[in-house]
Amino acid sequence: MAAWHSEGPMPERAPVRDIPQRAARCSQGATGREDKETACGCSRENFTSKAKEDQSLDRDFQAFSTSEDGVASSFIGAVVSPPPRNAVDKDLKPWNGTVPAQPPSVESMTGWCPVVGADGKLSGRNGQSCFWFSNGCAVGCDTCDGDSRGPIPNCGDVPGAPCPAQKNPTGTGRNKVGPGVVKTCKTGNGIKPTLCDPSKRSVNTGAECGGPEDWYYYSPWRAPGAAPVFDSCGMAGGHKPPQGGFGGIYVNTTHAKLGDKGTDVLPKTASGATWAAGKAYEVSWTIEANHGGGYSYRLAPADGVLTEETFGKTPLAFVGQQSLRWAGGRAKGGIEIFFNGTYVTEGTTPPGSMWSRNPIPRNDMHQTGEGFAPPCMKFGMDASMCQGMEDGEGGAEPTMEIVDQVMIPAGLKPGAYVLGWRWDCEESNQIWQSCSDVTITA
Repeated sequence: MAAWHSEGPMPERAPVRDIPQRAARCSQGATGREDKETACGCSRENFTSKAKEDQSLDRDFQAFSTSEDGVASSFIGAVVSPPPRNAVDKDLKPWNGTVPAQPPSVESMTGWCPVVGADGKLSGRNGQSCFWFSNGCAVGCDTCDGDSRGPIPNCGDVPGAPCPAQKNPTGTGRNKVGPGVVKTCKTGNGIKPTLCDPSKRSVNTGAECGGPEDWYYYSPWRAPGAAPVFDSCGMAGGHKPPQGGFGGIYVNTTHAKLGDKGTDVLPKTASGATWAAGKAYEVSWTIEANHGGGYSYRLAPADGVLTEETFGKTPLAFVGQQSLRWAGGRAKGGIEIFFNGTYVTEGTTPPGSMWSRNPIPRNDMHQTGEGFAPPCMKFGMDASMCQGMEDGEGGAEPTMEIVDQVMIPAGLKPGAYVLGWRWDCEESNQIWQSCSDVTITA
């Protein structure tokens, strides 16, 4: 979902049933994750000869960059598996009913966060989970301001063109949003951005780190885990009332309302996840609109307070390969590809914690500068299947999941835990968070 500031309509999303056809260049075949070259259920030998090799992607992907005329202004993501507490509204209308063929814009105040269901089709089972985040959070500030969306240096295809006026000013424009800049915080706390490596950044990667064109220098991803949050399970709508622009809304229900903190109002929710210490398990999340950056998973005891400090005591490491899964994967008639993720362990908070770069590039270079190669290209798939402001061809593709394997530390005390997910954006000053209940056994 996204609100489009343009004269034209929001592009229509390709039907979910067309996903296999949109990846038709990947032929039918066997095997699974054990084959490191597996994609869409078939081996590399069956791919089209036109598939790009890894070493050529960085110079070839620009030909596939997105070129939407509008600027999508929502920023949305949430954990899908294990099911999060943040899906608290899933039992209410409209989320317990049929997902609209074209989910409405966030500006319509409908709160849709559609994801793939058990049958591989669209479902409202995640409620409004993708609206739990912290808005206006910058590296070097002690608190989030709730208002500053972050830079939008260009609107449309004209460099330097002014952005449409917003009802609630959010510090957009050709400027940075950080300590002493715009409004996030007048005085910094001394914490500096740590991530300068272009290969680990997600947007505007050609800009000199900290230079005048490095618009996103103070964004959360530029020092993973260091920026403040309102709450470690997210805040409904990302800020206190009133309802705001840029996706800063929440449809108030009997379970939660705009400005509620997740740790205060979200009840424990059985997820069905029972994990053994010392083993790796699958987790997944989905993007409704893409703001780059990266994310981490961590654990905290369910019977204690849930804060960044307690979650920081047990960060989880990523193991094995990363994957993208459409429409529930091959078992449900969809597709899945496997590839090596891009990880950051230096300059992270807590020290040494492992973070994954969001594998979906925006590549709308007229808006956010240079990006990186779409991972699905090397499997002979169309680049639009795994890049863009919205995560799929022709609009948001809510059946696509970003899938990882995380290792549960050996020797972790058995008991009830909360799995925390934190997505530090780079193209905006937002941090998305979800909390899921899991049981750890010896």
